[in-house]
Amino acid sequence: MPGKDVGTSDARDARRRWRRRVPAGIAVLGCVALVALAVTGAATPGPGLNLAQAGHWVYNHVLRAAFHIDGSGNVDAKADVDAEPGSIVAQGETKAYVVGPSRVSEFGKSTLTVEGSTGAAVNEMPVALEARGGPYLVYREAGQVVRPGDPPLTLAAGGKLGQPVVTSAGSLWLHQIDTGLLCELRPGADKLTCPAAAPSRHPGGLTVVGDRPVFVDTMADMMYPVGAGGLGEGTGLGVDVPPTARLAATDIDGRVAVLDPAAHRMYLVDTAGLDRSRPAAEPVVVNLPPGEYADVASSGRTAVVVDRAKSTVHTYDGGGRLRESTPVPPGPSRLSRGEDSRVYVDSADGGHVLVVDREGQVTPVDVTGQGRPAPPPPAAPPAAPPAAPPQTAPSAGPPPQADAPRQQERPRTPAKPRQTPPAERVAVPASPPGAPPGVRATAGDARITVNWGAASPNGGAVTAYHVSWTSSAGSGSRPLGAGARSTTLTGLTNGSAYTVTVTAQNSAGRGQGSTAAAVTPRSQDPPSAPVGFGAEPDGNATALLTWKPATANGSPITGYRIRWNVDGKPGEGSGSATVGASARQYRVRGLEIGTQYRFYIRAVSAAGVGPEVDDPTIPESS
Repeated sequence: MPGKDVGTSDARDARRRWRRRVPAGIAVLGCVALVALAVTGAATPGPGLNLAQAGHWVYNHVLRAAFHIDGSGNVDAKADVDAEPGSIVAQGETKAYVVGPSRVSEFGKSTLTVEGSTGAAVNEMPVALEARGGPYLVYREAGQVVRPGDPPLTLAAGGKLGQPVVTSAGSLWLHQIDTGLLCELRPGADKLTCPAAAPSRHPGGLTVVGDRPVFVDTMADMMYPVGAGGLGEGTGLGVDVPPTARLAATDIDGRVAVLDPAAHRMYLVDTAGLDRSRPAAEPVVVNLPPGEYADVASSGRTAVVVDRAKSTVHTYDGGGRLRESTPVPPGPSRLSRGEDSRVYVDSADGGHVLVVDREGQVTPVDVTGQGRPAPPPPAAPPAAPPAAPPQTAPSAGPPPQADAPRQQERPRTPAKPRQTPPAERVAVPASPPGAPPGVRATAGDARITVNWGAASPNGGAVTAYHVSWTSSAGSGSRPLGAGARSTTLTGLTNGSAYTVTVTAQNSAGRGQGSTAAAVTPRSQDPPSAPVGFGAEPDGNATALLTWKPATANGSPITGYRIRWNVDGKPGEGSGSATVGASARQYRVRGLEIGTQYRFYIRAVSAAGVGPEVDDPTIPESS
């Protein structure tokens, strides 16, 4: 018969005949073996089969080990790894990688033993993304991408990178900030392809909507689908977002989560306009509690944000309704999304993790290294009775003669075995506590905020923490309770560098202190005016605005606000724009040729808005 694969048909018939003869017991044993392989992860996927990785690995630098947390919040595996404090863990199909600023260690997920260690590609903490064919390590500042594995791959991505994203198929998407190129690295590929480019010099970032990459332009307040043919038709966000806005890596029930950290606000923007399936609904505006926010993540139906100032994780549904507010240990927390779509919030020392599932259920997990109790040893089987002597069949012959009666012996009382007295337990005296991990000092205006993790008690409960500081302007110390994990030092001298040390104390005394990097409090006034601001005609009814950076005055500049109008007529021909802190020029298009306009600019920071400067020009034709 044409097109028939004879070999395949014969093999299929043979398998059918074999299955008919398979004993039931062998089939059951095969199922048990498959279940065991699935649970332990010892099974090696066949060629072309990339399984989504479940659960999350976290590195606890106090215990010097990586721990695996399953989806239900149980710690079910541990691998001892000597890595740098602050290391993160990224898992692939058969191996996991403990990644620090200068070293990467790998261990087998089935053996839980370290198989090698190499120097990091650059001295920078990367963004780790777990995906089919991955994981990927993206070094944003250095513009490099590493895909560890066998063989490993290192790519130069063409300059500084924005926040990377991945699709469920394992494609990594990157935004080259300087060129605006939007590039893809497919699973197994060894080079980037860049099918699209963002609008020139427009700030923004990538997200994934419906498993497709989307570029959000935070200057024009637009979003565009990205595909092999470039940028698709854009649609408006329906809300004015700043250039410093942060995006969740995936959508939340068809909405993009846009975080405005400075305004303590989150927008949930409907993406229906991307495919024109229905009219887009109005954006949902979520006013966050006052605090310090830096990132937002999505578990599919829930937005997750971390308030670092109050050490609290807030979760919201797709309608902007608050689901839960959960405390976390003080200090910087790492927010990541696993390949299982759960969001994981790791504490700075890796000793605590929050697991947020797709529906927004929050499960706190203490990563303490306390394993499950070992089962008791099996009871020894009872001693077998002495074997009876073999019986011999009677043979014909004369009857045996009766022996003379023996004198009855008295039963002997068995001697009692000597009982060894139990070994006397010797109490191990407590020693001073370990150094508090993760000590971090953050300077403000005449103040410093200090955060740290719990110190190891070393046999005696921690009873107090002592925070001390020194500088050329003076020194001091402050005792705090055993539950304290942060404090704010006030009344300090601006412009003087301070060194802060945290020490733990128990019944045995004070332990070794941990010292944070020196910081300098400074007054946080609004920024100064941009220097050298000028407006010039640039042809084709366009004006080119240029300037040099403003002085920050203690608080980093977050952007520049620009506005314009017909000179002497504030309400005529007016417009405005906001650009990022790194911008040094801006083009205003669509002006009226031959009409003099006046252009204004001012710098913005968290401390406020600086003074405005202006300059006029007359647009010309090209």
